[in-house]
Amino acid sequence: MKYLLLLFTALLTLLFVTGCETYPMGLNEQQWQALTPDQQAEYRARQYEIDQENRRQDEVRRAIEEREQREREERERYRIAQLYRHARQGDVVTVTIEGGQVAFYGKRHDYEPLSFDLVRGERRLIEFRRRGRGDTTQVEVALSEDGNTFYFDYPSRRRYVLVNREWHRGEEYRPPEIRGNDGYSEAIGLTIHVRHKRLDGRPRH
Repeated sequence: MKYLLLLFTALLTLLFVTGCETYPMGLNEQQWQALTPDQQAEYRARQYEIDQENRRQDEVRRAIEEREQREREERERYRIAQLYRHARQGDVVTVTIEGGQVAFYGKRHDYEPLSFDLVRGERRLIEFRRRGRGDTTQVEVALSEDGNTFYFDYPSRRRYVLVNREWHRGEEYRPPEIRGNDGYSEAIGLTIHVRHKRLDGRPRH
C-alpha cells in the first residue's frame, strides 16, 4: 500500500512538471517539436537574450523606484524639519502612552511607556517595546494639518481619533480597546495623554 502511494505521488509529480513545461519564444510543445535541433538552439539563444534584457530592465526600474522613494523621504524629512523650525505655540503636541497592553505578534503584552512629539501635518511610526523583552511593534500616528486632531493607527479604517478640546491644559484619554480591522494594531487599556508642547514665540491662534 505504501509502495502504491509513493508511485501515485511520483506520477502526479511527473504529470505536474510535464504539464508546466514551457518552451522558448512562447511556443507550444507541438511547435517546439517541429523545429530542427539547430532551430531549437537558435530559439533558446533568442529567449535567453530576451530574459536577460527583461532582467536588466527590471533592475533599472527597481533602481529608479528606490531612488524616487529616497527622494520622497528626504523631501518629507526636510518638510517636517521646517515645520518644527517655524512652529508656534499650538503647532506641536507631546503625546504620552502608558498602561494597558499592546499586541506583539498577535498576543497582548505589557510594554514600556513612551512619549513623543508631533508637529501639525506630521505622520510617523512610533515603536512599542515589550516590557522585559526585545520584541517591538510599530504603529503609525499622525497630527492633522490644522494641529487639532491626533490619529492612532492612521492607515486603519478604524483608527482611533482624538480631537483637541483642551490640549493647552493637557487631556487624558482611555480608549477601552483599539483594534484596527486592517490588522495594523491591537491594544487594550491604554492611557493616552496629549498636551501642547511649550514653545518660544507667539501662539498660532
